[in-house]
This record gives sequence, structure tokens and C-alpha cells, in this order.
Amino acid sequence: MKKIILLGLIASMPSYYVYADNNQEHTFFSSIGDDPFFKDSKFYLSTRNHWKYLKENAAQQKEVHSAWGQAFSFDYKSGYLFDTLGFDITYNNVIKLGASDYFASRNLLYNHGKGLNKHNATGFNKFTQRYAKIKLGDDDSTVNFNGKMGWHSLKDFGVISSSQHLTRNSYLGYSGTLKYDNFAFSLGYITSTLPRESSRKVHFMSLDGKHVIDNISTAEIAYKDKNMTLDYSYGEAKDYLRRHAIELAYKPIPKLTLGAQFYGSYALKNHDKMKQNVTDFEDHAWHYATDLEWKETDWSIKVGLGYTDANKRNAIGYYHRHLGKNNRARFNGMAATGADYMRDGEWVISSILSYDFIKDNTSGLYLNYGEFNYKHDTLKNGEINVFNIWTPSSGMFKNLSILSKFGYGWSYKTQSVKDITPKLRHGKAQRSPTLSAETAIDYRFNIL
Repeated sequence: MKKIILLGLIASMPSYYVYADNNQEHTFFSSIGDDPFFKDSKFYLSTRNHWKYLKENAAQQKEVHSAWGQAFSFDYKSGYLFDTLGFDITYNNVIKLGASDYFASRNLLYNHGKGLNKHNATGFNKFTQRYAKIKLGDDDSTVNFNGKMGWHSLKDFGVISSSQHLTRNSYLGYSGTLKYDNFAFSLGYITSTLPRESSRKVHFMSLDGKHVIDNISTAEIAYKDKNMTLDYSYGEAKDYLRRHAIELAYKPIPKLTLGAQFYGSYALKNHDKMKQNVTDFEDHAWHYATDLEWKETDWSIKVGLGYTDANKRNAIGYYHRHLGKNNRARFNGMAATGADYMRDGEWVISSILSYDFIKDNTSGLYLNYGEFNYKHDTLKNGEINVFNIWTPSSGMFKNLSILSKFGYGWSYKTQSVKDITPKLRHGKAQRSPTLSAETAIDYRFNIL
């Protein structure tokens, strides 16, 4: 009897070890799956169909600038290994659907060739973002830190920003933000860029294209609570421009927001080396703006006033939003709601009116009017834009957004594309009308 029991135990041992091994393997993979690095990972597929149109004759004969493309974006965002380290990747593929001559001004398609011929328009693909990320502390902690290193987009980070057409522009470098209670301290350093309309890595350049800007560095300090936001940013495009940006928003009551923005640029040595007809200003330029916004449940109105000081001898100076070529700079003044109303001595009144006629659908108007003096002549320019945005909040179209916009504007003829000084005829500026239109259709699929 003892021999039979012993033989039974021996015979059962291989199956026991198989079970144990399988159980350990199951436990091992379960523990990996439960790790926040994998558990908190997200994977999205996004699509964007974007068309932009402009008809104008400011610097030449009447021309149409039009581009149309389709973009597919794959975004992977990992969780954090040891609740500290992770990485994100964004891949974009853009297909050309249509283009006219001068298409490149719409910043949608890649200009593969010289000149502005429509046959140069092509699609492209790229890894827009690929960076390592680090965090110390959770978002709801009193103290926490978040940092990135590699190719990444920066939206209103210090004096740098990113904007999206078919893709976002991204930068190579590092950035980080340390938060303590209601305060945030940020530092960033970038050396090159992938433009939003290209997969080709390029350097930052001066406006005349003759000087490479080796790097752009920025620092920011911000305070935010439920009623007020105050932000100061400082940055420098090495040897080219120094930039200050101050933004304020205050809510005396929940429905009302009062805002103010101050942006200043100071020329450095490589800016001063450019020819006068290329530069936007001589020594420094500032744009000052203030606004107020009233929001109800189904409608809102925002009105702003801006003024620009950008002296340029015997010409019209201009506050250029960006830090030279191949970058996007932070600018949230209402003068950016349409064409640029930031010429020396120019006052601009801007407004945005919106109303939700039906659920999930917002319609409205962008209105801008600006004027300034040049050689004893008052130049007036403005525009009216009608827009509609449909963003379903439920159902199968929950992640869909459709924007459409159409506008008419009036301005004046300029000396050239680069020189916005008025081209006078018999001592008077010549009127230059514009027509513009845009559609953007976005949809996102949550794969993981």
C-alpha cells in the first residue's frame, strides 16, 4: 500500500510542476499588465481633413492661395515605469488632396521644389513627437515636476508655442515644469524644429535667412487660482531676439473674465545686421492688449482692444509674433483672431460673438477693425468672419469636430510680401480686399 501511494506521488510531480510553472507565468504576466507603465498606456488614431483658401492682391496681382490635405495621426502615450519614467510617440501621415499656386502660404502641404508652383505640393510623413518623460509627484500633490526630452510640441510654454494645421510643429530639446501649490516654474531649451507642413528637420533662422539661430531658451513663472491667472515669460533666440510676455486673466464674477496681454521684442546683434527692408522694427517692438469676456450657458461675447509700438525709420514697423523663421511664439492677444493688426501706431478693436442655436453646435462672428497713420494718411483695415463649429457630445460621433469659416477683409497694397509699408498712388494708399475660407474635420478613435 505504501508503495502504491509513493508511486502516485511521483507520478503526479511533473503535472504539479507544470501547474506551478503556468501559475507563476500567469502571475508574472498579470503583474506586468497591472504595472502603471502598461495599464495607463493610451493609443489613439486621429484623422484631420483640412482645407484653406485665400484670395488677395496686397503684394502682387490678384492671386489664390489654396491647399487641401488629409492627415492620419497615431499617438501612443505610455504610463510611468516606477511611477516616474515613460515615453510618448506621435506619427503623422499627410496626403495631398489639392493645391493651387502659392499653396505654401497655407502651411498645410510640403513645398518640394523651388518657387510657388502648385506642382511642388506633396504630402509627407514623420514622427512628429518622440520623447522621454519624467514625473515626480502626482498632479494633485502640493509639489510635483513634469519634464520632457526629445522631439515634442510646446503649447504656450514660456515664449514658445505650437499650432496645428494638418500636423503640429515640434521642437528638439527639453522642457520641464515644477509646480508648488498655485505656482509653476518652467524652463525650456530647443535647438531645431519639424515644421507643421514638413518632415524635414530645419534650424531656426533670421527673417532674411542668413543667420542660423543656434537655440531658443525660455523661462516662465505663473500663478493660478480659481479667480486669477498671472503669467510672466522670458526667452531669447540666441544673438537674434529677446522676448518678454505677460498675460493676466481675472474673474471678478463667474461669468465675467478680464484679460490683459503685453508682448515685447528687443533686437540683438544678428537682428541688427539685417537690411532695413527685411527687419520688422529697429530696436524694440511692443504690443499691448486688453479684453473682457462674458459667458452665458448658450452664448458668449469677447471684446478686445490692442495697440502696437514698433518704430521703423521711413517705413511701417511691425510686431512679429514669432522669433524669426521656423518657430511659433506665444501670442494670445485678440489681434490674432484674423489677419495681423500689429503695425506701428495701430489701434485694433476685435470681438468674437458666439451662440449655440442647437445643442453641440456653435455659430458666430469674428470682427476686427484697425487703423493707423502713415504720411498724413489714415489707413483703415478690417475683416468679418463667419464660423460654425459642430462637436457632438454623445453617440457615434462623440469624437467628431467640424469647423467651417468664411470671411471678407479689406486692407491696403504693400511694397512687397516682406515689406508691409503701404504702396502709395498719388500720395494715397490703395485698397486691397481679401476673401478667405477654411474647413477642418477631426475625428479620433480610441484604440487602447
